[in-house]
Amino acid sequence: MLCWSQIPFQRRPTMKQFVITEDFPENEMEFDKRYSDEQACYDYLFRNRWPTGFVCSRCRHAKYWLSSRKLFICTNCQFHHSLTAGTIFHGTRKKLKLWFKALWWFTTRKTGISAMTLKALLGLGSYDTAWTWLHKLRSCTIRDGREKLSGMVEVDEIYVGGRHSGKRGRGAENKLAVVVAAEKHGKGIGRIRLQVVENCSGNELVPFIKTNIASGSTVMTDGWKGYNSLEKEDYRHQQVFQTKAVNKESVLPGVHLVASLIKRLFLGTYHGRMDRNHLQRYLDEYAFRFNRKNTKFVGKRFYRIVQQSVNSIPFIRRNIILGNINPLVAN
Repeated sequence: MLCWSQIPFQRRPTMKQFVITEDFPENEMEFDKRYSDEQACYDYLFRNRWPTGFVCSRCRHAKYWLSSRKLFICTNCQFHHSLTAGTIFHGTRKKLKLWFKALWWFTTRKTGISAMTLKALLGLGSYDTAWTWLHKLRSCTIRDGREKLSGMVEVDEIYVGGRHSGKRGRGAENKLAVVVAAEKHGKGIGRIRLQVVENCSGNELVPFIKTNIASGSTVMTDGWKGYNSLEKEDYRHQQVFQTKAVNKESVLPGVHLVASLIKRLFLGTYHGRMDRNHLQRYLDEYAFRFNRKNTKFVGKRFYRIVQQSVNSIPFIRRNIILGNINPLVAN
């Protein structure tokens, strides 16, 4: 075993080096240069898992031994830590270099990447492997405790699936209801939130609003009765109505634009195939990318997912298939 002061990293980790900063490649050329080998990927993952230096998860001690199997062994309590254990990379047999490339394409491509394309680009042995990887990455797009939408926020529902997507009413049978919330920023759209719901009743819509929109905000909706109970909540409820002189796209234009973009994405990248068990993850991925559309460097999105990947509970493949959102809880 090696003492912590003899760790064969490219640079020996010290407390001074572990200042929490945003460290990411700005473009694909820089990405390929920085993560050209397994050790570079390993080092970067270490810095993101322990940004201020190693801390034992059991006793909070800061010193460790590094075994020949790359296990971090606390010098105080002898507890063994694997860099990938308890992350989305838990139990992987593939090299981190492949995972990093998948992460890069997942976060930097404008419309995402399909499992079939990822399989071909990485030379993976099966479609199932690529499909599982992408769902694990999608699980990292939502951060606990994220800031709620605020200010003036449009809220509406759409139905997706089947041959046509659209509003509630006739033709909505056998389709999935999705609530869309979009911040208004002048004439543009700020951040968005998307959520699959069982139906469009107030019992589904109001909890969505309370979870995703800050109290005191102005919530703009159409005249659907499911929003009526908002009057009892801590929001300014503004209803807008469609008239003969005003087309439906002019009523709540932000959410209508988001809805059309979602439909285009599903028909393009995913060819219209969307399983009920997995729709929420695809929506989470889309919201993650949309909310960072103005990020100056595409590599920052990569950095955010790496951060999330080491703080996300690993998913069992069986639970991914069944759509269980509780990663390690068996169905």
